Formats: sequence, structure tokens, C-alpha cells
Amino acid sequence: MMGRFMARIAVLLLAICRTVYCWMFFIMSLFMIHFVYVSIRSMLQSHIAERGSIIGSVIMAMYSFVFVITWWMFVRGKPALKQWAIAANFICMLTYLPVAVVYWEWRRFLRDEHDWWPFILVGIFGIIIFSIPYHGGRHKSQIPVKGVLSLKT
Repeated sequence: MMGRFMARIAVLLLAICRTVYCWMFFIMSLFMIHFVYVSIRSMLQSHIAERGSIIGSVIMAMYSFVFVITWWMFVRGKPALKQWAIAANFICMLTYLPVAVVYWEWRRFLRDEHDWWPFILVGIFGIIIFSIPYHGGRHKSQIPVKGVLSLKT
């Protein structure tokens, strides 16, 4: 009896964590789209297009695309959510890597390590959360078995 109760609590916490992560991806994508817009607008107004700004804008646009796809898969309840969510969490772990590669400023990158550790931890926890099999709180007997067709008569 207590085991079933704890299992239900665990499934509920897993569902809450997945929901929070997916909405976090949506909010992060909005911020990234805003960053890309501001960066491109600044380049157009100043007529100065630096290589780092262009590459940074393209990378942020790609990150935003992956985050929005992950959120959309969650909202629509698609089965490919797990793969997209793991990719989005992997991106969270590597958020600061393009800054180090594009600008070649390893000293500043290492000096600001307290800024990138939260992103790495969020990515690691997210990969763990989305790697756990989740069937929406259904009982094991309610989970459809692959390869079995049921015909209603």
C-alpha cells in the first residue's frame, strides 16, 4: 500500500519536473529570439557585422528552434519528446561553449565559470528526468504493447 503511494508521488513529481522543464524551454526560446532580434537590429543600425555576432546569432536561433520544438512536442503529447528534450538539455549544458570557441577568450570563460555551472546542472538533471520511462501515470496494464493491434467489434 505504501509502495503504491510512493510510486504515485514519484510519478507526480516526474510529471511536474517535465512540465517545468518544457515551459522553461519555451521561455528560454523567447529570450533567445529576442536576443537574436536585438543583435541583428544592432548590426543593421551600426552597419558593423562582426563574425562573432553573426555566429552567435545563428547559434542562438538554432538553440531557440530546438527549445521551441521540445516545448511543442510536450504540448502536443508527441512520443518524440524524449529525444528532443535530451537534445535541449544537452544544449543547456553546452550554452557557454560557443562563447569560448568564437571569441577565443579562455581566460574570461574560465573566470566566469560560476555563470555556466547552473546551466550544466540544469542540463544534467534534465537529461536524467527525461531518461526515466514515463507513461503519464498510467498503470502498467494500461500501457499499449508494441506490435499488438486491438480491433473494436
